[in-house]
Amino acid sequence: MTTDERYAVAEVWDRRHSAILAVGDPDRSSQWLEPFLPLLESHGCRDVIDLGCGTGYDALALARRGYRVQGFDYAQVAIDEAIRLAQAESLTVDFRQGDIGLPLPCKDGSFDAVISNLVLHSFADAALRSIVDEVERCLRPGGLFLFHANSTEDLERRLAVQPPERQLGPRSYVLAGGQTMHFFSRDYCETLLADWLPIGIEAVTRLDPEGQPVKSVWRVAVRKSG
Repeated sequence: MTTDERYAVAEVWDRRHSAILAVGDPDRSSQWLEPFLPLLESHGCRDVIDLGCGTGYDALALARRGYRVQGFDYAQVAIDEAIRLAQAESLTVDFRQGDIGLPLPCKDGSFDAVISNLVLHSFADAALRSIVDEVERCLRPGGLFLFHANSTEDLERRLAVQPPERQLGPRSYVLAGGQTMHFFSRDYCETLLADWLPIGIEAVTRLDPEGQPVKSVWRVAVRKSG
């Protein structure tokens, strides 16, 4: 862990992505990106950051649609795979390994949108607030911030599968294996994004083939003022 326990170190994510790639990445569909595509189009977005891009499926899906994309992830293993996939399709995406809890290597007001699917819940509150400030810095006036993050509705299911080693704060834990996990409430989303212009905050539950809930998240879309 980092010294202030705000989020897991890169080695935790390298191990996680290595384990996923060893059995075949189960999520190549960009299903979490698709609900955001109409917003990106209707707002005329062209330059997009994929924050916590993993192995790059959302970033690659955007590149296929003609967007200019930078993808950042803490795990070098994931970035290496993303670069390989981009090269296999002759797609141009600027994939970079880096700690997204630190300032991003982009100029002020240089992007139209930032997406982040199932990533922000991996940070404790102090880190999240810094990340949101950094996203705002990188966006142009009117730019979009679009993300999915684990809901408090997912808390019991997740902790049953991955027991917590200790609690960091309200709804924030260090899980077995070193990963941090923060479960968002609607109130937390609204407080975290109080300075943004709301587009929508929607509760979304993913069901298994038997109709049982397996994943509960918040789908959040906000816009930078100006």
